[in-house]
Amino acid sequence: MFKIKITGYNSTMKSVNTIFSLHAITFNRILRAFISLLIAGSIVGLFHTYDTQLAGFLLIISVISFILTNRKKLNPHRKFVLIAGMVLTGILGIIVELWGITNEYWTYHDLADNRYFARWLPFAWMLAFVFLYRIAEFFIDHFRMTSLKSKLLVEIILATILPTFGEIITINLGVWTYYWGYQFFGVPLLAILLLTIFHTGIFLLLTLVCRKGMINDTVFGLIPKIDTKLESTIIPVTIK
Repeated sequence: MFKIKITGYNSTMKSVNTIFSLHAITFNRILRAFISLLIAGSIVGLFHTYDTQLAGFLLIISVISFILTNRKKLNPHRKFVLIAGMVLTGILGIIVELWGITNEYWTYHDLADNRYFARWLPFAWMLAFVFLYRIAEFFIDHFRMTSLKSKLLVEIILATILPTFGEIITINLGVWTYYWGYQFFGVPLLAILLLTIFHTGIFLLLTLVCRKGMINDTVFGLIPKIDTKLESTIIPVTIK
């Protein structure tokens, strides 16, 4: 018996096997994301006239989403990241809503007591943060992204597509109306741009906080670099 050293065998076979599995896993995750948005948007659209009850429902979903996301990984910093992100997104989301409503850029419909601000809005913004965080974490994990540039690109793409899809559903179910022009299924191009800037801004702010504070987080913080060097393996071959 003697041993033949094949350089890069492990890496080559691993790459071939993971290419197909990654495509399947990625497709399934994206499909799940759009189905989740379809269900959430439909619930908001169908029950938006009961905005107090809807606010309570979204609050419960926010708590459940926080617990499930926090338990997904054993990271002592994860709870801080999630709470900070949800609170920050919720507060800034309220400010954005008040700005848009008072300037008559959009209007919410079917609110009781002549109100103009839907009570479920803060929780919808908070859920949006957790939703984008979980999907961004998926892509970063599965494609082993470590650079800020690659993470930022993922965040921009997700922040452009997913919130827009959710708004298309709720708008066409009569929840609210935009008054800007150049609309795509009821969502103005300006609104898409502002949503992208908003969520990307949250990403950059939390990234700055996590990196300055040396907080370890897959999406926002520093994570160990992955060794991408080719591996070698020794394959035993028996010669009679």
